[in-house]
Amino acid sequence: MSERGTYSSRWGRPIYLLSSLLCVICLLLWLLGKIAGLWLALAVLSRVLLIPLGSLVAASGIFGRVLLSGPTDKPLVALTFDDGPDPHTTPRVLDVLASHQVRATFFVIGERAARHPELLRQLVAAGHQVENHSHRHSWATAFGPTERLERELSSAQQVIEQAGAPGPRYFRAPIGILSPPIVAAVRKLDLQLVGWTAKARDGWASTTVSAAVSRLERALRPGAILLLHDAGEPLTGQHTARATIAPEVLQQLLPRLRERGLSAVTLDELLR
Repeated sequence: MSERGTYSSRWGRPIYLLSSLLCVICLLLWLLGKIAGLWLALAVLSRVLLIPLGSLVAASGIFGRVLLSGPTDKPLVALTFDDGPDPHTTPRVLDVLASHQVRATFFVIGERAARHPELLRQLVAAGHQVENHSHRHSWATAFGPTERLERELSSAQQVIEQAGAPGPRYFRAPIGILSPPIVAAVRKLDLQLVGWTAKARDGWASTTVSAAVSRLERALRPGAILLLHDAGEPLTGQHTARATIAPEVLQQLLPRLRERGLSAVTLDELLR
């Protein structure tokens, strides 16, 4: 696996472990009547808040070594898409990419891939790269034990390979939320954590096409990893998804890439 690129540090893991130790100490002191319950509550709160922090600063890789961007010596950027495949929007994204003769990387959800293996076959046939975005894409993924997370990621790996795609080598966490158990599971499966240089937020109902393009355009430089969505996040309790404006965003973004002398490629091509 290529080591070229810019990665985050692991400064968050020691803080995570210290916060756990602090909770244990405060619990013991509270049981002994040495401190008030307020102090225990504050210790627990600080521990709990570290997980959302892993989402808010996902690209910093607070709990693990995350790929943020590729080498800057070539005029290349990587287009990546999350949350698919979706029978309504993924083909539209593929059509736009094909019209511009661009290849990209798709981080797919295992359950969706199992329902639409034909879409994964289309991705592979068009020369796109398929990677792991978990099997169920749950907001609670980061809170699971390492053993369960390893099974979850393995399930997605199997579905992707059964659809005819090469075995994934990269993993992007659902909603970007990281935790030590996720990092441990990823390591056991010999996957590389991938973040992003900039994201379009194209799955948000409040994001306009112009706003998404503007967010990505500010990051247009060699080595950038751009995040879009070929499907929205699953709605609670349903298999449907929110709409995404990725096709419209691509129609405006790809010409601007060429104007700056940049080419959009897959992750493997970026890191080659």
